[in-house]
Amino acid sequence: SGAPCGPTAGNAICDAGLCCSENGICGTGGAFCSGPACQLSYGPACDGNQIPAGTDTSKTPRPLFGSIPYGVDISHCSVKGKVALTFDDGPYIYTTELLDLLKRNNVPATFFVVGNNAGKGQINDPKSGYTPIIQRMIADGHQVGSHTWSHQDLNAMTPQQRKAQIVNNEIALSSILGVIPTYLRPPYTSCGADCYNDLKSFGYHVVNYDIDTRDWENGGVNAKSIYQNILAQQPAANSQWLTLAHDVQEFTVHELAQFMIDKAKAAGYDLVTVGACLGDPPGNWYRDPGTG
Repeated sequence: SGAPCGPTAGNAICDAGLCCSENGICGTGGAFCSGPACQLSYGPACDGNQIPAGTDTSKTPRPLFGSIPYGVDISHCSVKGKVALTFDDGPYIYTTELLDLLKRNNVPATFFVVGNNAGKGQINDPKSGYTPIIQRMIADGHQVGSHTWSHQDLNAMTPQQRKAQIVNNEIALSSILGVIPTYLRPPYTSCGADCYNDLKSFGYHVVNYDIDTRDWENGGVNAKSIYQNILAQQPAANSQWLTLAHDVQEFTVHELAQFMIDKAKAAGYDLVTVGACLGDPPGNWYRDPGTG
C-alpha cells in the first residue's frame, strides 16, 4: 500500500488485495478502488475486477431476435410523437424517489443500470439494498438495460476486460431479475468498431441519445433549457426524442424529471420506454440467461 502503480510507474501492478487509484497509488478503500477511476489493469482489487455472485452467462446463446439492429449506434426513436426518458448510472440513493415520481405521473422510463461503481457496492449484494429497487423498476413497468459493470470506458480496455464489463453486469442483473437485458448503453457513449462487434456478439442493442440534458454539469443549471429548446424544435406529430439524464443526480430527481414530464406532455408527446419508442415488443427487451 502506498506504492506507485500504473503507466506512470512503469506499468507496475499492485499486490493482490490492493487497488490502483486514478493517480497511480496502490491502496484500499473507495478513494483507491471505486470504478471507474480505479485502474483495472494495475489494481487486482478494483471494484471493476470483482465478480458478482450468480450464474456465469458468458456461454449463454445470443440469438438476434426482433427487427431492431444489434451492435450499431441507436440514437433516435423511430415512433413519432414519443419521448423516451432514460436514466443512467444508478441505482443510487435517489432512485426510489424517482420511481415514486414516475408512478405518480404514470410514466414509464428506461434505467441503464451500473453494477458496481462509485463505491456504492454490488447491485445484487444484499447489503447494498439495491436488489428490491431494480425489481421494482420492472414491477412498475419500466425497462432495465445495462450500463456495464463498473462504468469503465469500453474502448480503453482489453477485449477480456470489455467482456467482463458486459458479463459481470449480466450475472448480477440475472440474479436479481431472472433475465438478461438486450439493451446496453456504453459509458461515455464510447464504443469503437471492436466494441460494437463485441456487443453484437453478446446480443445487445446499443443505445445512445439525441437529447443530452447535461444534468451532471454545474448542478444541472442548463438542463431544463437544453431539454425544452430541443423539444420545441418540431411539433410532436413530426418528431421523437431519446433523452439522457441520471438518477444519481439529486437535481434530476428533485427538479428535472418532473419538468421533463410536464413539458413533454404539454407539447403533445407520449412518454414511453426505449423499446416502445423503437417499436420493439416488450418480449424482445430481455433474454433467458439459460436458453438465450
